[in-house]
Amino acid sequence: MRARIGIGLFTAQVPPASGRSFVEEYRDVVELARLAERAGFDSAWVSEHHGAGDGYMPSLLPVLGALAAATDRLLLGTGVMLAPFHDPLRLAEDAATVDLLSEGRLILGLGLGWREEEFRMWGIPIGERVRRTVEAVEVLRKAWTGERFSHEGNVYSYDRVRISPSPAREGGPPIYLGGFAEPSVRRAGRLGDGYILSRSRLEDARRALAWAEEGARKAGRDPADLAFAVLRNAFVSTEGDAWEIVLPGVSHQLGVYPAWAADADTPDRGFEVHPPNEETIRAVTTAGTPEEVVEGLRPFVDAFGDRRDFHLVVRLHYPGMDPDTAARAIELFGAEVLPALR
Repeated sequence: MRARIGIGLFTAQVPPASGRSFVEEYRDVVELARLAERAGFDSAWVSEHHGAGDGYMPSLLPVLGALAAATDRLLLGTGVMLAPFHDPLRLAEDAATVDLLSEGRLILGLGLGWREEEFRMWGIPIGERVRRTVEAVEVLRKAWTGERFSHEGNVYSYDRVRISPSPAREGGPPIYLGGFAEPSVRRAGRLGDGYILSRSRLEDARRALAWAEEGARKAGRDPADLAFAVLRNAFVSTEGDAWEIVLPGVSHQLGVYPAWAADADTPDRGFEVHPPNEETIRAVTTAGTPEEVVEGLRPFVDAFGDRRDFHLVVRLHYPGMDPDTAARAIELFGAEVLPALR
C-alpha cells in the first residue's frame, strides 16, 4: 500500500497575544481540514491537552464529529487522546458515535499523558496512567463487540453493560498507541493496532518501530500488520523564506512543552513558552520550497512506505498563524509535494 499522507496535528492553540479568538480558530480548523481533503490529503489528526493557557484543544471527539460532517473521505485521527482522563465506557460511546458520523473513518490514537498539572486537575494519580491506558484498550475492544460484557480490573469495573449502537467499522476503530520511551513503544506493539511517533528524526523512527515490532512479535502478532504513523512538522512556500514564515508558530508549538516541564501554566506560575534553539527546531521541521520539502520528507516514505499501513502526518498550520498562510501551504503541498511523495 502506498504511504498515506495526513495533515495535523490540529491543536487549536491561540497564543495569548495573537488577537485571534477561539471561535475563529475552531472555524479555521474545520475549513482547513475541508481544504486538505480537496488538496488530496488522506487524513486529518487532532491532539489533546487540558487547562492550557493557549487553549490547546481539550476535547477531540466533538471536533472530529465536525470534521466528519465537513469531509467525505478523510480518515480522522486522534494523535493522541490522553486515555487516563477518559472513562473507557464513555470513550467507547463517543468514539463509536464519531465512527458512525464518519462512516467508519475514525482512528483512535491513545497516549498515557505526562504533565503533572493535568493529572492534578483531574484528580488522577500519575502512577496509574499505564494501568488506566491498558485497561481502557481492553474495555474498548469488549465494548465495540456490541455484546453485553463485564469487566473487573485494577481501576475500572463494569457489570453486564452494553455499548449501543456499535461503531460503523466491525470491531470498532483501530486503536493506535503513542509513546517515546522504550516500554511505551513496546506496549504499543503488543496492544495496539498501530503505533504513533511524534516529531522524531529518521534514525529514531527506525529504532522506535523496531521496538514496536518486537512488542508485537512477542505477543504472537504479525509485526507487518502493525500500522505506523509518523508526525512531522513541515511548511512549504514559494513566497519568501519559508523558515521566516513558520518559525514563530513552531517556536510556540515546541516551546510549550519545556515550559510545562518546568511547571509553568499552573496555579503558582503563569503561561510561558520556552522555545528550543533553531538547530533543534530545524531538526524536526522540514520547511522550504516544494522541492526542498520533498527532499526532506522523502526519506520517511522510502523507509516506511512499503508497510501495509503507513501514515506520514505533516503539520502545516501553527499557533498564531494566519489561516490564509496555512491555506496557501496546504494547497501548494497538495499540488507539488503530495504527487512526488506518492
